[in-house]
Amino acid sequence: MAALHQPLLRLGLLGLVVGTLVALLVPATSAEAIPAWSRKYQTSCSTCHAAFPKLNYFGKAFRNNGYRFPGGEDESATKDPPVILGAEGYKKLFPRALWPSHIPGGVPLAVRGISRFSTYEDARTTTFEFPHEFEVLTGGTLGETFSFFGEIEIENEGNENELGMDLVLQYDPRPWLHVRMGSVSVHPFNDGLRLTAAHYTPYDTRTTPGSVTLRVPNPNGSTPTLSISSTTAEDRWRFREGQPGIEVWGGRNGPKDKGGVTWGVGIANGQGLIDANDRKDVFARVAYKFGGYGELGGGELSQDLEFWRDDSLKVGVFTYVGKSTNVYEGRTVALSGTPGAGIVTVSADSQIENEFNIVGMEFDWWFRDLNLFGLVLRQHDENPRGTGETIDTDSWFVEADYTVYPWLIGILQYGASAQDFSVRPDPQTQKFLVPAVVFMARANVKFTLEGQVRLDDPGKGHNRFLVGIDFGF
Repeated sequence: MAALHQPLLRLGLLGLVVGTLVALLVPATSAEAIPAWSRKYQTSCSTCHAAFPKLNYFGKAFRNNGYRFPGGEDESATKDPPVILGAEGYKKLFPRALWPSHIPGGVPLAVRGISRFSTYEDARTTTFEFPHEFEVLTGGTLGETFSFFGEIEIENEGNENELGMDLVLQYDPRPWLHVRMGSVSVHPFNDGLRLTAAHYTPYDTRTTPGSVTLRVPNPNGSTPTLSISSTTAEDRWRFREGQPGIEVWGGRNGPKDKGGVTWGVGIANGQGLIDANDRKDVFARVAYKFGGYGELGGGELSQDLEFWRDDSLKVGVFTYVGKSTNVYEGRTVALSGTPGAGIVTVSADSQIENEFNIVGMEFDWWFRDLNLFGLVLRQHDENPRGTGETIDTDSWFVEADYTVYPWLIGILQYGASAQDFSVRPDPQTQKFLVPAVVFMARANVKFTLEGQVRLDDPGKGHNRFLVGIDFGF
């Protein structure tokens, strides 16, 4: 009876959530809460998002124009007048006067909250993670040629609150050219814009272990050495992390203002706000979009109710070259070799320096109500485990998002990662399946039913199922 009770309880809780969703999906007469961009332009979140935070075609063009409306329409589209810093005539007096500018008229702040109800198959437990994450976001333009974006994030990690932050100042001398200074995104699909709680598999794969066994001399001589389990912090390098750095990037429309090219090159710390080693990492990417809305947009805002549709195909390549450093530390106790000294603490530490490179390809296909996208990459590490052994990692993912209604999206994501190593306790191949359903109760209120399923033999029985609650204002 106990074995039957748990599944029934979980099913009942999921049913209660779904019932609440149905009640919430009754159409509202007006938006109940709007984030910073919506307040500035007096427009819905769906102008830029297929389902927040995932961008639609217009949202990408808005970003590609330096957080401005495409086609030079930003001034006319702005409904919240900015505060002018200096008269227009100061331009003629430059350099004997400050170049005129402006700042947002209202305080450009938005709030986002994420909560989750999860059930873990291996632990046979359920958890109310209310909240999982709380974010304060800001963004706007500073005159004609500067823009900014920032975030303060408090996230629950292992029952402890972790504080994170991002801040970017961007110089936008042309609509097609930007210099980004601050937090840069080194990967093609921004991990922060995904619809699932599960991260994309290639972004989450680590080649360095969280712990290693180190050997040190035994102080009492009963054995030649002692084995000490040593651990490293969670700042081990992985592809999904944002990086402090500088990036030059931009885009151009294709023929007849459809599709076009986007590109970026940059330099980053590689590992932490204070770089973990003496060498900077470099990255680059280029992609071309065939058909669809122009990468820099057009002169008019689309009024199409099917705001997610953008029949197009985008393909691209990317690379990353870097160096990672991991420090492992551990300690144990042992009998001293000195008579009468008793118990002593024995410490061990080791530092692993690893050079690596990544090459990969991406695609993003939109056809009517279907969006199919993904990437494949190979990462080559020279010495990720301090054993002198090189490791090649092949990793990829593909995701299909199908819009049934503007407020109902079905998601199916599959990812896999394989590593050619000879000495390692971790699984050589990992496979992940993520089915999900997104309910947009309002343009700024979202519920997600999601499963995170391991398909490889070592991962079987470690599945997770969750209900996500996400809102912004």
